[in-house]
Amino acid sequence: MAASVSPAPRLPSYVASSDFIESGKQRGGFDWVLALLVVVISLWGVASVFSATRGEAAAAGDGAKQAGFVVLGLMAMGAIAMARYRSFVHVQAPLYIATLITLAVVLKLPTSIAPVINGAKSWIRLGPISLQISEFAKFALLVCLAAFWARRQKEAQNGRTLFLSFLYVLPPLLLVLKQPDFGTAVAILSIWLGVAFFAGARATHLLLAIFIGVALFTVVWNSGKLAPHQKERLAVFLTPDTNLRGSGYQLNQAQIAIGGGQITGQGFGQGLQNRAHYVPENHTDFVFTVVAEEWGFVGGSLLLLLYLALLWRTARLAGEGDSYFGTLLCGGFSALLAFHCLINIGMTMRLMPVTGVPLPFFSYGGSSFLAFSLGAGTCLSVSARRR
Repeated sequence: MAASVSPAPRLPSYVASSDFIESGKQRGGFDWVLALLVVVISLWGVASVFSATRGEAAAAGDGAKQAGFVVLGLMAMGAIAMARYRSFVHVQAPLYIATLITLAVVLKLPTSIAPVINGAKSWIRLGPISLQISEFAKFALLVCLAAFWARRQKEAQNGRTLFLSFLYVLPPLLLVLKQPDFGTAVAILSIWLGVAFFAGARATHLLLAIFIGVALFTVVWNSGKLAPHQKERLAVFLTPDTNLRGSGYQLNQAQIAIGGGQITGQGFGQGLQNRAHYVPENHTDFVFTVVAEEWGFVGGSLLLLLYLALLWRTARLAGEGDSYFGTLLCGGFSALLAFHCLINIGMTMRLMPVTGVPLPFFSYGGSSFLAFSLGAGTCLSVSARRR
């Protein structure tokens, strides 16, 4: 009697389209342009961090550390790019639970292990290593939300699905607000809206959600629940010419640095504001001021074009992926990138309120760089299997 042969397992419809189920073939090809853009932006960021921290005792060695972060991040990006991204859908539950646990634990740990930095308790110190848990939560929630919507592909245009997805993201969102880290909280909301948009949620439902969000923020603003430094940042944005030596000092110095670059800039390491260290946090959240002062309008525009190209590649992959799940991963990451670039560069130009949001692949910080590298690696994994 011939032995029975079990049929090959079929992947769920939300993980792989019928054209790609167990085909073993990869169409399209690896997106080398996207990978090159990440490398170029990262190396420029290392050079800017070196320039911003030169001669500053408090930040001595940060340039070398950033170079190490870039090496680790690019290795992680390559590892994720070679993995099968469709397997991520199966780790949704443990990844979501782990995110909730780590966000809750960091709030309960003593300040000797989880210090308060810039008014937020979102870091954990493990010997010489410091990790910002909320940065990794962004990538984790991107995967979780993409899997959540993928399992409800046929109900994407149902307002109930959008509401349930918000309830799904609400617990980690509240934990981040508890830190409090308003910038990361809004970044999480940008991922939620981005995934919902690429999932096919109705535009009217999304606009209604944004309207409700603005209304809730107004209520919170008037309730006194916001931290004093958060209200102060928004007040400085609305009245920029007040308290230039106090709360308005950073924005004023940033404007001087950007204006001082003029057309072609003052040259690498030659920016007057940069050399005098007049702009606080100019190697982290305000690193764009270093670019604008040293390379002027030309250099600042070039960096913006690099980011626009990166956004175009990730958004394009959202339409070329071999699965609905891949579309949501690339779409959500595009939304996160757009949010960070818009807020970070906008706040240095006084177009947006000051918020603790780093410039992707550019600002100093290992946690942020590694988290964005994981996101870029996921997009590269999708690109290797695109239509």
